[in-house]
Formats: sequence, C-alpha cells, structure tokens
Amino acid sequence: MSQMSKVELYAAIPRDRLDGMAMREIQRKDNVSWRTVRKAVDSVRPEPRKKLPPGPSALDQYKPVTDGILRADP
Repeated sequence: MSQMSKVELYAAIPRDRLDGMAMREIQRKDNVSWRTVRKAVDSVRPEPRKKLPPGPSALDQYKPVTDGILRADP
C-alpha cells in the first residue's frame, strides 16, 4: 500500500466509516491508531503541526570564548 498524506487519510477514514467499516477494520487497513480514526471521524481536517521551540545552536558552547576574544581585542 502506498503512503497517503494526512489530509487524504482524514478524507478516506470518514468515507470508510460511512460505508459501514468498523473502527478496528479502518485501523488495520490504514495502519493507524484508534485515536487517529476518532480524530478523523470527528474533524474535517487534521490539526496543524505544533511548532517546536528552536533548539540550541551548535556554536552556543563557544559563545563565551568568542565574546571574550572580541572584548579583549577591540
């Protein structure tokens, strides 16, 4: 089975449910959890992705050293 997008999945699950498929059948067919099936039946489109806070930079550990060099040599 080819991978479908989340929007396509959220459109297919309610159609399958209206056609009489049980939630457990939909879970097995689409390889999703019962929570995903419930959300797709209750909502028209998927929730937007949560924004993650930016992670630390790889250069953060060198910041005190570079700041010290810049202060010492104007």
